[in-house]
Amino acid sequence: MDLKTILWYLVLFSVTVAYLVVLAGVRAARSHDVSHHSRRMIVGCTIVGIWLVAYVLKQVLFGRESFQGTESQYWSMYVPVFTTHMLLAVTTIGLGAYNLYMGLHRLRYGSVGAMAAGMTTHRRIGHVLIGTFTGTMVTAYVVYLMLFVWFKG
Repeated sequence: MDLKTILWYLVLFSVTVAYLVVLAGVRAARSHDVSHHSRRMIVGCTIVGIWLVAYVLKQVLFGRESFQGTESQYWSMYVPVFTTHMLLAVTTIGLGAYNLYMGLHRLRYGSVGAMAAGMTTHRRIGHVLIGTFTGTMVTAYVVYLMLFVWFKG
């Protein structure tokens, strides 16, 4: 297996681990376990941050992958899925960073987290983030399958 393939597997594996850690944090929040929620979200965000650096590094070292299907498949399948993936990813990263800041800021200055009064924005954004992160994960796997399995060169 070459370095490029290993990096792709690491990219998918690490972001999947981050997703599972974040889901565990969501579960902790739903059971009102603030300390576990906080720790899991910080770990999940850290993994996503490291993943983002590794992904950008992979793009710089190896460039973008080229779609090997027909032009019709490219425009009708790949472009819509990839565009959706990018929009969801950017939205997830932006909202996630803001929500992490909100959670840490409120926790530092006396609030006990999203369950306390005044944290409704954190909670609402969290509900949106579950959807955007899930959509990002699903479309990431579909893009991977299109590039390396379904339309292999």
